Amino acid sequence: MTSIGNWLATTPLGSAAKVFLGVLLAAVLLTWTSEGQISFDHWQTWIIGAIAIAVPPIINWLNPADVRYGKGKS
Repeated sequence: MTSIGNWLATTPLGSAAKVFLGVLLAAVLLTWTSEGQISFDHWQTWIIGAIAIAVPPIINWLNPADVRYGKGKS
């Protein structure tokens, strides 16, 4: 579990994964609160929203001017 925790805490893909999972969980819970049950009828909406919000950390990773991680890190 420690290696997964380190990966999530220190890598750009780990950051994207955390954001993805957080938004996915929020979307599932929002469906649950509005419909009173968790139904997988909206799974595509959940995934598309989570992918869209996970893109910025990946862009930061690919940006050579971004010094936080990835290509621009010294």
